[in-house]
Order: sequence, then C-alpha cells, then structure tokens
Amino acid sequence: MKVISTLFAKLALIYCAKTQEAPNFICNDGHSVNIRKICDGIKDCSDGSDEVLKLCKRTICPLDNFRCYYGACISNKFKCDGIKQCADGSDESQCGRKAGSCEINEYKCSTGECIPLEKLCDGNADCKENSDETNICDKVTACPPSTHRCKVGSCVYLSQRCDGRRDCIDGSDESELLCKNLECREGECQNKVTSKIYCPPVKSNRINAHCEVPFGLNMGIIPCDVPLPPGTIVHHECKPYYIPASTSHKNNSQMICQSDGTWNREQLRCIPDCGVADLEVAPLIVNGWITEQGKFPWHAVLFTLEEGNWTFTCGGSLITERIVLTAAHCTWNSYEEILRIGLGKHYSDYYKEEDYAQIVNISKIIRQPAYQDLAGNYGSDIAILVLTGSVDFSPVIRPTCIDWNLDDITEHLSHNKLGLIAGMGVTENNTFSTRLRGTYLPVIESGHCIEKQKKDFKKYISFTSFCAGWENGTGVCNGDSGGGLVFPSEQNPNKFTIQGIVSVSPRRPGTSFCDPNYYTVFTKVGMYVRWIYDTLQEIHDDESDNSQVIL
Repeated sequence: MKVISTLFAKLALIYCAKTQEAPNFICNDGHSVNIRKICDGIKDCSDGSDEVLKLCKRTICPLDNFRCYYGACISNKFKCDGIKQCADGSDESQCGRKAGSCEINEYKCSTGECIPLEKLCDGNADCKENSDETNICDKVTACPPSTHRCKVGSCVYLSQRCDGRRDCIDGSDESELLCKNLECREGECQNKVTSKIYCPPVKSNRINAHCEVPFGLNMGIIPCDVPLPPGTIVHHECKPYYIPASTSHKNNSQMICQSDGTWNREQLRCIPDCGVADLEVAPLIVNGWITEQGKFPWHAVLFTLEEGNWTFTCGGSLITERIVLTAAHCTWNSYEEILRIGLGKHYSDYYKEEDYAQIVNISKIIRQPAYQDLAGNYGSDIAILVLTGSVDFSPVIRPTCIDWNLDDITEHLSHNKLGLIAGMGVTENNTFSTRLRGTYLPVIESGHCIEKQKKDFKKYISFTSFCAGWENGTGVCNGDSGGGLVFPSEQNPNKFTIQGIVSVSPRRPGTSFCDPNYYTVFTKVGMYVRWIYDTLQEIHDDESDNSQVIL
C-alpha cells in the first residue's frame, strides 16, 4: 500500500505546455487516466488506486449524488438499483432487508454481517475483520466551514442535515439529538435541549488554546477547559518546544463545535520536539571535557537520600514530560521516597542552585520484569521512572527521541558508529565529576567485544545488550550508569535518538572502580521499545494525563 504522500504526489498535475491538456492521474501501477475519472465509483486504474479512501475521503458530493463509503460520488438514482456502482459496493449495502443487504439503520461489514449504525467507528471492532473501525473511519479529516462533519469523518453540506435522508453513512446527519438542537437554535425550544449539548473540553498541556463563541454579532471569549457549546471556535497551536504530531496536524489551527456536540475536526495533537541539542563535545567522562549547560538537555541526574543528604548516584534520560529512562540496577533495593530526579542540572551537587534546573520527586519505579540484578547477569537492565509532575521544557530541559520502530540495534547501527554520552561519574582521578561531561563512543561489534573483554566479564554480554567504547582509557565509569547513549536520527541528523543505556563495565583489579581500558556494556533500548510504549500508554490511561500520549 502506498503512503498517502506518495498517493497524492501521483495525482501528478502533468500539464502539456504545448497542448494545455487536462492533467492526468497516475495510477500506482504507472498507467494514467483522466483526472475527471477519479473518485467516480469506477475503477479505471487496473489496481483500483483511483478509487480508494486516502484519495477520495475529502470529496464533497453534489446534493443530488450518493457518497460511497470511501468518498466517491455517484448519482442518487443508482442507489439500491441492484447494480454496484460504487467501487466498494456501498450503494447496494443498505437497501432494506433483502438477500445480501442490511436494514437502513445497519452497517454491512465487508464479510457480510450487519451491525447497528451506532456501533460504527465507536472504537470497538464489531465486524469480524474490523472494517467498521478501519475501512471508513477517518478521524483526521478537516471539513470546510460550510459543511458538517459526520461521525465517521466524511463531509456533507449543512443543508443536508435533518432533511430526511441519510447522507452520512453513520446517519449522524439525521440523529435525533442533532435535529432537535437545530430546531432549538431556531428558537422553538430554547434552553430545553441546547443546554444539554456540548462539545468535549479542550484540555492539553501541550497546546495553547483560545476559545470564542458568537454572542449576537460579537465573539465572546470563554474558557476552553469546560464543556463547550455549539458554535464555539477554538484557535490552537503547539506550545514552545512542541511540534504537530503528524502532517495531518501541521495546519490544524482551529476547529468548530457542531450542532450535535462534535468537533468538525480532530483536536490538535502535539508531541515534544525531541532530540534537539547543540552537541559539540570532545572526549569524556574519564579523561573528559566539561560540557556547557544545555548541551545534553535530556540528561537526568538521579539523587538518593543517604543519612539525611541527597547524593548523586546515577544518570538517566528524559523522554516525555514525566518519564525518565535509567538502568534498573540504579533503582534496585530502593523505593520512590528516597529518590529524586534533577533536570537541567550541570553540577552533581544537589544543593547547588542552577538557572532553569528542576528537581522532581518520583511517583513510581517500573523495572523491566525480566531484570534480576546480579542474579540475572544484569540482563534487561532498564527501568522507567514516573515523575510526580510534568517538567517544563526550556533551553536546558528537553527530551531525547525514541525510535518506536526500533527492534534491534544491530539493524540500525554498525561497528564503529559513533554515539554521544554524558555523565557525572568517576573521572581519571577516581572521584565523581562535579560537572557534567560528555564524549563520543563507537559501537563495538558483539563478537569483537566478547573477544576483547575479560574472561569473567563475558557473561554480561547478551542479545539484550551491546558494547561501546574506545579501549584507550576514555569511557564511562561508576556513576554514569543509567545515562543514555544517543545517535543522530536516520530521518533527521539534527535530532538525537536514545539507543543505549549504560549498564555495566569491568572493574580494575583490587578496586571498586571501572576499568576504562575495556568496553562498556549498554542495554539495547531497541529491544524494549514495545515494553516502553505499552507502559507509557498504561500510565496515560491510569492517570488521564495527556502529556503521556506518544503518537
């Protein structure tokens, strides 16, 4: 299946400069057809690519036409004439109970069964093959101001509402609630029904919203975080440090509350502008260089309460407003009340005041279930820290990106691929660094890493981990555990994606300190993206906090 950008690119407005011919539509198979033939119900392309939902969904049919489920327009006289004129056969799907059809108040699934219209696009799969939730539901269509948005996402003229004919496949243009509300707006039953019809509140920590509703000839400003009456216009935009969640939201600047209490388009969704930093650092942590504040804006500092004082213990990486990734061993035999997270911190001293820095409590520690600390050879050494409140993004506090399609680092990174790491761990002087340091580290192929490691340390290298380092005295050490190894994104080299978490490294003989002349073992974030994703979704569902939405 071609992606929508490719599909619309193939509309190919190819004008012949000499003949001024009408443009042609280029089918997915390379053939061309007259552009006037697209979305007319007939498959003129041999592969049917001229009659598909992604191409036709925004089509608004003339008043004397029937709108096929996927958006094409045909004459009303062809509806229920026994001949399929729509490419999907939807013109023959609701023609009263007869062989192979459904009642007018039912939807016919692609496998033939009938379900009530009210179950269409309700978030539950009622058809066996899920066609009632995937084939015709378009949650992001933006209807023009002069039209009504059906529940399933298609658009019809305002004059088609409550005219006695179902122009929306889900019948939402003829719903009792909508029609009563229209009557009330004309003054026949003021305050009897309209007072009960509202659009959902606009609540998001990621957008700036401005709501206004018409009062006579003037527009009045009203709060956005309460149920909103029909006619309300919402102007919204992403807050600083956030970007639209998808291309469909790029120009999503306003929505209007319709007469039936639904919005004419989906609310703007924004995601953190992740992985953005000015990273120009040189060798590190052991034998390292000090970085400036904000160079690693996602770096989190884990503090532990010891004998009444907060002491630096580990690192971590911010991935949303309330989520920090770290190593599971940093939280082993610990609990939330004695841990705190510092963000925007450039010094390991908990009590040192720093501009923009934020100290946040931890509400929940979620370790990867397979982690068993030393008993499990530190396999699956990853944990999620849920903060008690959302942090405010700033020039020195921003999240790193996660590639949700990542499933194994070996598919994305090759031997000697350079990543970036920061930490406040033990330096070449065998003391914790007072300031944040950073460096580049190359990925080491697993076989080479095992060959070069100490014999008694090889057991810590598994399919859930990978090695990185220089083998020359420059590397991560005690206290750097939990820090994130980030790499430039394949899609955008100016954004950094976390793919490793500092786990374990060999010790120097007779000491408790690391040996930077050997490679360090990192947890593969790519092995756990599904677990991270599912965990974040559960947190969002449990706490009703939209800051946890990922996509």
